Amino acid sequence: MRLSSFPAAVLLSMCTGTAHAQRLLPSTTGFSVAANGTYANASAKSQDITSTARRFAPRGELSYGVTPRLSLVSAVVQRGAVIEAQHYDVRSIDLGVRYLGFAGRVVRPFAEGGLAVRTFNLASPVGDVSSTNVGPWGAAGYMWFAGGGLALEVAATYGRVTFNNWRVAEIPAALAPVEHRELSVRAGARWFFRSR
Repeated sequence: MRLSSFPAAVLLSMCTGTAHAQRLLPSTTGFSVAANGTYANASAKSQDITSTARRFAPRGELSYGVTPRLSLVSAVVQRGAVIEAQHYDVRSIDLGVRYLGFAGRVVRPFAEGGLAVRTFNLASPVGDVSSTNVGPWGAAGYMWFAGGGLALEVAATYGRVTFNNWRVAEIPAALAPVEHRELSVRAGARWFFRSR
């Protein structure tokens, strides 16, 4: 079929629709930053004693979209939990990859995961008790591209680590391992530096 046989109105409508879609959807390639609030249900188990705690935690993320579907992810999170009625903090650096489905749509599902470097810290009468270990993390959710460079996102997340490399007041110590698990929901906003 020759291009000249297309009605001018149809061609104009197609071009206008494409331009409108590109104005609505940011490009997911390049850098993006995100701020999220996380509601986490954390459990800690040591020597058959299990404690749980529910906490809100902030999360900041920097990502680089290699393609419209694949991104490299790095995030910083700080959260609190309880073990044997004692409050402790867990700070983590999450590193991994994200896969975004349905490139170009306004609502896109995503799945992400990788490894996290997590640091346990508890203030005790004999000094700070700390441990740094590595564990897996993952998340699945949706992004809604509200327009320009902005996207809103919500996801269910999971993380696990066993703390066993202990130090008490900066001195190596032999303590029982603590298995830390988290199920959580996070929600927040993302800004893409490159909008179409």
